Amino acid sequence: MRSGSGELRGVRAVGDRLYRRRRLVLGIAAALLVPVLCGGGILMYLSERNAKSVGAVVGEPSQPNRIELYVTAQGVDAAQQRLLLRVEIIPHGTLAAAGLDAPAKYLSLFTSSATKAQIDFPAGHPASAQDLDVSMYDGTVSDYPFDGYDAQVAFAATMDGQSVPIEMTFGEIDPVFHIAVVDSKYENSAADLTVHVSRSQGTQLFAGFLMVVMWALALSVLAGAWILVTRRRGLDWTALGWMAATLFALAGMRNTAPGTPPIGCILDYAAFFWAELLTAVAVVMACALGAVIERRREPGEW
Repeated sequence: MRSGSGELRGVRAVGDRLYRRRRLVLGIAAALLVPVLCGGGILMYLSERNAKSVGAVVGEPSQPNRIELYVTAQGVDAAQQRLLLRVEIIPHGTLAAAGLDAPAKYLSLFTSSATKAQIDFPAGHPASAQDLDVSMYDGTVSDYPFDGYDAQVAFAATMDGQSVPIEMTFGEIDPVFHIAVVDSKYENSAADLTVHVSRSQGTQLFAGFLMVVMWALALSVLAGAWILVTRRRGLDWTALGWMAATLFALAGMRNTAPGTPPIGCILDYAAFFWAELLTAVAVVMACALGAVIERRREPGEW
């Protein structure tokens, strides 16, 4: 008996040591998880930030007599398939009026915009920044958050009817979209860029996170309703309040998706519609069967 008792204590001691060691390992892993996740998030942010800070230059930057263009993508209207641009014009050399950032002669700027194909600047007057838009193609907004588009950004300039060299610097500042230059060329004093417009990395991650959370909430509500019904809990008003609140919370969550996704996009068909359906079914099932259970109980029975 003593031998058996000693062996049992030894087994328990070994089990306690293994348990404490396992708790220590789990504690260290949990403590390291937070900085690892934060560090990974910061690296992803820096990667996206660096991608936005890189600009593309096309044209003749070495030509002293040229028209310099700073073209910045200000935003994207995915529903209307428009890329919104701001253009700043700076003449250089003999093309500039003496002592002024203004064209020495009558300047005409030709663009790839469907709404502002030509912009004219009188001689001797500073050329103000111009806002215009270009059309996007090969994409549809219903693919949100994985929609992508192409666009042509092209400029040419003449002064008193004669072509002049240009230099175009392209950049982007839209936080919801990433605009990458996929092709560039400079021919006959015309600068032409082909850009690809897609949702930013942060937008795609957040939309994916929303889809996962929608499914998790819907399945949680469905599991809760199943427990209420199978265990004959009746009308549990606390649980029903939580489930009904989730039904409306899903709609609010969907509306927080960045970029104003349209109804009927991938986000809806992959998660939102199904989450709303499952949650509604769970609430109705719990109420209907709970009411049946309550009617079969005797007054005062719990």
